[in-house]
Amino acid sequence: MSVSAQTARDAHVASRSARPVWWLVLKQEMVELWVGGRVLNLLVLFGVLMSITTYLLATNNEIGLIPPDQTVVVGLTAAITFGLFIGLVIAAESITGERERGTLEPLLLTPASHRHVVLGKFLAALSVWPAAFVLAVPYVATLSRGEAVLWPALFWGGLVGTVLSITFVGLGMVVSIWSESTRVSLFVCLLVYAVSLVPSQLPSQLQESAAGTWIAVLDPVAAAGRLLTRTVQQGSPIGQVWPFIGAPVAVTVVVVGLLFWVAAPRLGLEAGGVRGRPRPVGLVAPVGSSKATP
Repeated sequence: MSVSAQTARDAHVASRSARPVWWLVLKQEMVELWVGGRVLNLLVLFGVLMSITTYLLATNNEIGLIPPDQTVVVGLTAAITFGLFIGLVIAAESITGERERGTLEPLLLTPASHRHVVLGKFLAALSVWPAAFVLAVPYVATLSRGEAVLWPALFWGGLVGTVLSITFVGLGMVVSIWSESTRVSLFVCLLVYAVSLVPSQLPSQLQESAAGTWIAVLDPVAAAGRLLTRTVQQGSPIGQVWPFIGAPVAVTVVVVGLLFWVAAPRLGLEAGGVRGRPRPVGLVAPVGSSKATP
């Protein structure tokens, strides 16, 4: 029995009990992602990328090219960036993959709200970030070289990474619901991911200008990078960095609202998932049933 079919059967049982359907969807998705090995493979890639990044930063640190507080910020930013990539890839395939494999229909035919199905998948895709952050802690600790910058870096990095993970996982699921195929969903999500990294690659003079500041405020990834630099490296008080806190939070609220109040109710089997009104949950009209049965 497939994971979605098992989830659908459990959802029918949950509809007659006190167990929420989103919890059953979450449980089955966690089994598929973690026990099935998909997340573990991506975390191995995460570890390889963090090892390379930490080695390069530590080498520059030893010869005095980069101070420890700056290497910590760069390493933490790299960990967040790699973690966002993993969550986005999983979210981009969460709905289109089920639709292509034909395993989405059992979920949609259960007597459960489409929002519950989306919530379970959303939380499962979001579970990758805590694991990635825990894996990143030894690398960041190595880069800190025993300096006191480690603890504020972990605090702000965990907070910023969580907010951005919610944003990118939610965005990936919105795109997955509205896409015709996994290929299209992945292409759109990776394009957005690449565009969000562009501001951080701009020349430093442009980043420090008024235009660069506005770009950083509008781009949640750039805003997170500025926030880590100001708070961890420069020790700026919260009153001076509040725009870089408010921007990612505002984008997160918009994306989550778009996912659960616009996209989720329109979840369907059709290509794109949003054409027409949502299909009634729990009702199936067999072909040819329009005629009365003698």
